[in-house]
Amino acid sequence: MPEEPEDHESELIKQMFDEIMKMIREKHIKLESIVQRMVEQGTISEESFERVYKMLTEYGKKKQWV
Repeated sequence: MPEEPEDHESELIKQMFDEIMKMIREKHIKLESIVQRMVEQGTISEESFERVYKMLTEYGKKKQWV
């Protein structure tokens, strides 16, 4: 059965995400830099912003930063 274009794109996006996470863990790039670029280029939606904000708030509470 031939691979659907969406499946190929999903796999490609997953690989890109995994590579970005690896770069963050290895401290080659900071999460702040990624978010800043997304904001500057206007590629982040309000929904994405809300999810990121919620995740970071929960993480901050866990670490007792908030």
